[in-house]
Amino acid sequence: MQLSQIPYPGGAKSMVPEAPAPPNNILFIQNLPNETTPMMLQMLFLQYPGFKEVRMVETKPGIAFVEYGDEMQSTVAMQALQGFKITPQNPMLITYAKK
Repeated sequence: MQLSQIPYPGGAKSMVPEAPAPPNNILFIQNLPNETTPMMLQMLFLQYPGFKEVRMVETKPGIAFVEYGDEMQSTVAMQALQGFKITPQNPMLITYAKK
């Protein structure tokens, strides 16, 4: 990595990410390819116990919510599927949904 690629601390835009939401039973999935369907996500997340449903936001392609029975179950699925690539360019970014 070249020095020029390191984000400059204290630049105009602060590089501090938003505080992540506390663990809960709903996962927020980002960086999905536009062709992702609820069925595709359901097939992935159904592999983990406690799966309830997938909700996609039609007005915002590339994101989805996946609900589990409890926070332990959602955490297992998050850890297992974090970075899973639906297409080579799209590793999933999974965080807890904000309530």
